[in-house]
Amino acid sequence: MKNVIKKILTQLGLNNIEQEIYLITLEYGPAPASLLAKQANLNRVTVYEILKRLSRQGYVKIRAKKGVKIKNFLAEDLSVIKEKLNKKLSDVEMSIQEIKEIEPQFRSTFLKKPEKPEIYFYEGKEGIKNVLMDTIEQKPNESIAFSSADFLEIGFDKKFLDNYWKKRVSLRIPARGIMPNTKKAQSWFTSEKNISELRQIKFITKENYSFENEIEIYGNNVGIISMEENNEYGIIIRSEKIAKNFKSLFELIWESDI
Repeated sequence: MKNVIKKILTQLGLNNIEQEIYLITLEYGPAPASLLAKQANLNRVTVYEILKRLSRQGYVKIRAKKGVKIKNFLAEDLSVIKEKLNKKLSDVEMSIQEIKEIEPQFRSTFLKKPEKPEIYFYEGKEGIKNVLMDTIEQKPNESIAFSSADFLEIGFDKKFLDNYWKKRVSLRIPARGIMPNTKKAQSWFTSEKNISELRQIKFITKENYSFENEIEIYGNNVGIISMEENNEYGIIIRSEKIAKNFKSLFELIWESDI
């Protein structure tokens, strides 16, 4: 039984010596500090100070008689301890509720962990198609790209590209592209075709800006496609920060006069 009481008193914040004095007072009280000290094998002053502390905390009450200097100490009933436990339980439940209420703000304020990009690698002509298809499967608000009509023709057959553009239009995903101004680009991306396929194109000088890779920026993703013959590969990077940086670069060139 004493071990159970000690365990409970520990939960209520009493240290070992306070628990011992409470149990001795429970067993021998009402009694003066000198008697309780003798039972605890401690000096009277030490026990007296502990008894006063327990009295302030509500675990011990002091009985004093008029005209008698000696005070007797009596341990409170277990019902008092039960009440204290209920109060602590109520406080804990309230704290849990408060934690639930502040948890979203707490996480957004203090737990901003560094982002770790997810990277996926694909090889071969079929593999690089996965990267291009991901630009619509992620259903972004817009798809933007650094591209080259000449390299698109090398990396993808016309039927695949037509189906890709058709699916993008059906999902109502607009696109913008920056690409070198070549005869192939002019023939593929006419004004009429761009309108019907929800596309805007900014042509740049091919001599100064020659793109040999396709770079797609869509949502929080960046897709990079290398269409070098016999060394085709694609990379998907899922990272809000990296996508944001690429988008900033795209917008800088898009708004420039080059």
